[in-house]
Amino acid sequence: MSTTGNLLVEIGTEEIPARMLDRGASDLQSLIQEALVAQGLPPVEGRFFHSPRRLAVYLTGIPVRQEDREEVVYGPGVKIAFDENGELTKAAIGFAKGQGVDPSQLMRLNGPKGEVVGIITKVTGRQTVDVLKEILPAAIEKLTFPKAMRWASGTGPFARPVHWLVAIFNNDVIPFTFCGIESDRLTRGHRFLAPDVVAVPSADQWEQILATHHVMVRPEQRRAAIDQALADTAKKLGCTFIAEEALKSEVANLVEEPHFVIGSFDPDFLKLPREVLISAMASHQRYFAMEDQEGHLLPKFGVVSNNLATDMNVVVQGYERVLAARLYDARFFWDQDLKTGIEEMAKRLPQRLFLKGAGDMAEKTARVTALVKSLAEHAGLDETIKADAIRAAQLCKADLMSHLVGEFPELQGQMGMYFARAAGESEAVALAIAEHYLPRFAQDSLPTSHPGALLALADRIDSIVACFRVGAIPTGSKDPLGLRRQAIGVLKLLANQGYKRITLKQLFDIAEVDAKLQSELEGFFRDRFHGILSQEHGVPADFANALLDIQGQGRPADVITMALALRDFAQKTEGFTDFLDNVFKRVANILKQADEKVAGWRQAALEQGLLEADLDQKFVTEVEKELDATRKQALAAFNAAVESGDYEALLTALYSFRDPLARFFGSGRDGVPVLIEADEQKRLMRLALLHHVFVLFNWYADFTKISTR
Repeated sequence: MSTTGNLLVEIGTEEIPARMLDRGASDLQSLIQEALVAQGLPPVEGRFFHSPRRLAVYLTGIPVRQEDREEVVYGPGVKIAFDENGELTKAAIGFAKGQGVDPSQLMRLNGPKGEVVGIITKVTGRQTVDVLKEILPAAIEKLTFPKAMRWASGTGPFARPVHWLVAIFNNDVIPFTFCGIESDRLTRGHRFLAPDVVAVPSADQWEQILATHHVMVRPEQRRAAIDQALADTAKKLGCTFIAEEALKSEVANLVEEPHFVIGSFDPDFLKLPREVLISAMASHQRYFAMEDQEGHLLPKFGVVSNNLATDMNVVVQGYERVLAARLYDARFFWDQDLKTGIEEMAKRLPQRLFLKGAGDMAEKTARVTALVKSLAEHAGLDETIKADAIRAAQLCKADLMSHLVGEFPELQGQMGMYFARAAGESEAVALAIAEHYLPRFAQDSLPTSHPGALLALADRIDSIVACFRVGAIPTGSKDPLGLRRQAIGVLKLLANQGYKRITLKQLFDIAEVDAKLQSELEGFFRDRFHGILSQEHGVPADFANALLDIQGQGRPADVITMALALRDFAQKTEGFTDFLDNVFKRVANILKQADEKVAGWRQAALEQGLLEADLDQKFVTEVEKELDATRKQALAAFNAAVESGDYEALLTALYSFRDPLARFFGSGRDGVPVLIEADEQKRLMRLALLHHVFVLFNWYADFTKISTR
């Protein structure tokens, strides 16, 4: 007889939104596995499944019975448990009664806090089936969704109403109730193609049974079928499908068995802007737009159906009617918006609130326009670029008042470009209006034009500053206005779009940020910048912290370059991080101790001119002379590297201190005394020397934050 078994849990529901399936099924698996492990029944392997009408988990290698075990319960310490005569006290007797045992069964045990009295109970392992009927409902009840619902007389909450529940361990049904449904071995096939109830004899037969009833329970299998259908059809028709990965994944979660068909629409609709047609098909109907080999849209579309009707032409006609209705609306809105014109739309912006306490969209437009003027001057852009960016700023939010953007909000900016062209604005202005929403997400492209990038930068910094001023600050996982994403966009625009002269500090000054708000913004941007360095550029977290502590308010382009140089130098230079951790940190520690124990040393050194970088001090010992000579050489190389931006050479100059510093500190009594030096002048000169070394390092980064541990 096998000592392990397989568990299947399936929750059958009405259609769950596609966006909730992956997370819901994954969380269900985690909850059940954690519950099993807590009971000493860890599975060997497991995976989740889902389709629009079900979430399921299949776990293998689960022991059929818990192992026998001993449970130890600690009671009071022996000093409390026994009196001076060695007899049990009331505290010990009360503990025994509370545990349901005779006081004579108490034992002396070594507890976490010393010797105590306690009991050791032998617990006989239970059958897994008995354990499962207790832990499964408890685990499933912990499952949460972004939006849940109740139904009937308050049953729930769950993503959608539950209609069946399958729970089988090997061949045995695990009896329990969830959302008013009793578990069984009865599942359901495809809603249209195999709607009857189907019995599942055993856990390991479930997937195959559903496959024969037109349900692909593996999401990757449905996705692969869709990819293959798109590829085969494109090859057959000599066309290309506009099929983003996110759309294909979403469609795979809308069907239980994909069936691919081709539909068409009136070619006259091709007069509409390309983006309107694609959005109407993809975003609103989940259709795949088609284009020819030259990239021109075709009056056709592909669609994945969840049904295989006797006459699929009838199904296709239904898809075509739905799309036609939406395209008729789009064409009407397009014609009306062209009659209105972008100038008139801009005049209506006072009707649209930007944010309570931060004004309407007309006021935001005015702020953005002013920021564009100041940024253009700081960036040293020519008058043509400046004029185009200012004009684009005046019109960039106008399309929010259009009918088309009201119907297709994802097209804001794109529609503004078309309306600007129709009004006779320059191509530079039109393009800037479209590009000022870039980047929309982490890996999105950046604006290609200077006016577009300038406007994108101004729009984002205005939104962030305005939101912080009225207290609309992201907290935890909540960021409804996308300020974190906008801050990342600001950093990338500053680093990549020709504005390398502008620092974050200058950006805050241009936005007229006060000291308190600037402090909040510095921390906010620092966190975003840390993510860019560590996640996108592979810079170790401690390196990023060390650099941002010093350079965080500098030029983002420089910070990224410096971070990459530091990362690469540390990787190829053996012993660099050990030098920082074991040698250089002694410099920082000695200076810190001096500030605490040698009162007024910095003022005394300043008065004697010992803190001037070009000072030529007269040291006596050879070790001091060597370190000072290294400092002078490193300073010259350092200054040249800073001027040229050759950060590898700069780091090489810093690393040249390794041996001189090691000899200066020595291995014990043979080192140069600093804090314990009896001669005050010598001590002052040595502290000043270490100060000069520290300043060189601290210009680049706070190297004390870097560790080999």
